[in-house]
Amino acid sequence: MSEEGTDLFLAQHHRLARIARSFIPYGATLGVAVMLMEKVETDALVAELTMPSLKRLAGKCEHFVGATAALNGATDSILSRLAESDLIGVRLSVGALHNLAIMLMESCEDHELAKAWQRVQAGIAKK
Repeated sequence: MSEEGTDLFLAQHHRLARIARSFIPYGATLGVAVMLMEKVETDALVAELTMPSLKRLAGKCEHFVGATAALNGATDSILSRLAESDLIGVRLSVGALHNLAIMLMESCEDHELAKAWQRVQAGIAKK
């Protein structure tokens, strides 16, 4: 992740924490972002992957935010969907997909984030 990518992640984490009115784990922010991305059509995801703004989020710095099995499963599902679509010529990395999720999260309305956060909380409560 680049410095710009790190800044965007932290801004979205702060935004989600404000909406949740809670101290939330970094992994929860990524979980909400991926959950929101699951609803995006494959062709729209492919179009977003070509945006120059996404490339600016990539960099050499890796950050560990913690991931649940549900997050890993959702990420794998989206990666498989993209690979099977034949709309993208290369295998996408998990990091690139997570950067895209955070970028898409930025464009979501607060009420969408609140609903996604409630779904994440409901999933945690079931365990």
